[in-house]
Amino acid sequence: MDGRQGFRWFKDDVCDRCGECLQSCPVLNLSNRGAKADIQALISGDVDDALAFRFCNTCNACDLVCPKEADPYELVLENFNDYGQNHGLPFLAKMILPNEPQNMWSALRVLMDPDELSLLQAWEAGLHTPKKQILLTGMYTSLVPRLTTAKILDDLRPVMVGGEGLWGCGGDSTKLGAIGLTEQVVALLERLFRDMGAERVYCFMEAEAAMLAEVLPRRFGADFKVEALPLDYWVLERLEQGEVEVTRKLNWRATVHDNCLSRYFGGRPQEVVRKIVQIAGCELIEMRHHRSNALCCGWAATIPTLYGAMSGNPLRTVIHLFHSLDMRLQEAVETGADVLVASCPACYAFLSIIKELTNARIDVYHPLEIVEMATGGASVPKIPERCWEILAIATDLGIRWGTSNENRRRFMPSSIDPACVAPVPQVSEDDARRIGALARFYKGPIVQNRITRALTGAIIRACIAAHRSSLRRTLRRRRT
Repeated sequence: MDGRQGFRWFKDDVCDRCGECLQSCPVLNLSNRGAKADIQALISGDVDDALAFRFCNTCNACDLVCPKEADPYELVLENFNDYGQNHGLPFLAKMILPNEPQNMWSALRVLMDPDELSLLQAWEAGLHTPKKQILLTGMYTSLVPRLTTAKILDDLRPVMVGGEGLWGCGGDSTKLGAIGLTEQVVALLERLFRDMGAERVYCFMEAEAAMLAEVLPRRFGADFKVEALPLDYWVLERLEQGEVEVTRKLNWRATVHDNCLSRYFGGRPQEVVRKIVQIAGCELIEMRHHRSNALCCGWAATIPTLYGAMSGNPLRTVIHLFHSLDMRLQEAVETGADVLVASCPACYAFLSIIKELTNARIDVYHPLEIVEMATGGASVPKIPERCWEILAIATDLGIRWGTSNENRRRFMPSSIDPACVAPVPQVSEDDARRIGALARFYKGPIVQNRITRALTGAIIRACIAAHRSSLRRTLRRRRT
């Protein structure tokens, strides 16, 4: 996890400590006095005192509202980086590090059918052949690879490439504050694109396009020599030019979740997704937090639970995850919309998980599913089953943490080799058997019946409510 020492993206000399950034935060909603105290605590490195360090959901909205353009979000990342270098990460973080055997992508391959595995293998093989234009499938797309079988992508299918070994173009490592890892990702991507001769990169994940086009060049000095664009741009162009014809207006009321990095490219990705949804025949309804002040889906909100004095307890992290996911999902439910549309595969997967667990009365779709149905096809991913499989993987990790003193110790992430795209490691045979058994249990009749699902939903909602009440008391003290 070693990275540059004493790096500073936050513009200390520009910031006047006005607190407007954290006062406008959609999560903290601090008073002006509380926001000023919090930004000062962050600057001083008093992380136990800083609510932003403890509850930041990495949405980066604070950067947009800062009147001095001092980049306050980067101040949170600096503190994550410092804490990680001094203390390491808890065992649970291995779930999101693709070079650790306990990561969720390796574990999911134990449960995938041959068709899904063949898609992943084809994408990985494509990284070794020259291509001027590519569609980068993205790390989290590997959780739901069947999304890429939508008919509108037929022309791009020959240039689909990707793999978890690309580390999501540094998205997760940067959010973790693991600056040294992101620097290694930059070196890996520069070499890869140069060797492939790539000139244009469409990214399945808007977040990865933003990393390639803006974050990595601006923060890390990356020079990829490629034009990086979100895939949604390509999809909208085909629809507007009539190359793909809508034959069935869906007539749904839809609300759109704006993912954390959709604020880049001047916010255009947010408008593009809305146009796609409207062309498919949906009526658009906005959530209370949307576009520039949209809430994180909740997945990245777990990152602060990996740091600080109370970090390392998987149960605390899971409850905070459920709370954050549910907070976003309930905003969608409150609109009265029929469907929630999430363009990021990670947001799509994890919002689907909380929808399954709480039996929420709204369906979650990816824009490609919307387009597929509007153009005469059918919804292809088996997302409800995948949700329970991801939960099985998380449960296995919790079992390992609870039964091993070694797994309760913090660790330093392994380095990334910039010379090659490393395949994800295989899980152990014991883990594979346990994950398989847990997945069968979660997807079997004992869990998948109305009574158990209703009881599970009630328990989870009660845990979320208790956690939310505790957070409100904590935040209320700083808001006054």
